[in-house]
Amino acid sequence: MENDYLIEVNAWKNCNPEDLWIFDKLIVARRSGHLCGPMGVPVPKRGEYFVRPISNIKGMGRNARVEYLDGDTSHLHPGEFWCEMFEGDHLSIDYSGYKPVLSVRGEKDKKRPYQRFTRWEKTEQIHPLPSFIGYIPLRYKTVNCEFIGGKLIEIHLRGNPDFMHGNSSVIPLWKNEIDPKPEGYRFVSDEGTELERIGIYVK
Repeated sequence: MENDYLIEVNAWKNCNPEDLWIFDKLIVARRSGHLCGPMGVPVPKRGEYFVRPISNIKGMGRNARVEYLDGDTSHLHPGEFWCEMFEGDHLSIDYSGYKPVLSVRGEKDKKRPYQRFTRWEKTEQIHPLPSFIGYIPLRYKTVNCEFIGGKLIEIHLRGNPDFMHGNSSVIPLWKNEIDPKPEGYRFVSDEGTELERIGIYVK
């Protein structure tokens, strides 16, 4: 299949230059009203923050992590930003125009790295598109938004490629964590990429 990475590359290539801010997660966070800032801007109070790259075309939560920060953030990489933490369901929602057409909820195992989801399932939960997105959904066939606890964390100018197989469930298969094939699922490969995920089981 055409994997997430290649779809994201094509979304970048075909993006209207006026919409390139969508790929900047720090701008998305700031426009969403989240407490956030780039490397060098101190946090307003000590505590745990979510740290990750400002832009990440290859996806899969590369270098995303939780860090305890106390004022200074100059030790972070220049391409990273910090953001307040959110609790709640992680939803990935596809919109056609301004209407949600697919919503899936991610599940995680605390024993695994933060970014390694164990399963995605279709759900009836939805969130409306934030008003600041404006005309964006009218320019693209599908727009995907990710939320944690109802808080917008990412926008993608493409749909969710893992649910293009007539499936309602996805179990990612990660390198170095080879689990037995789940009953009733079939395998779809991510072969040929450099991603930590080597494929998905779909049902």
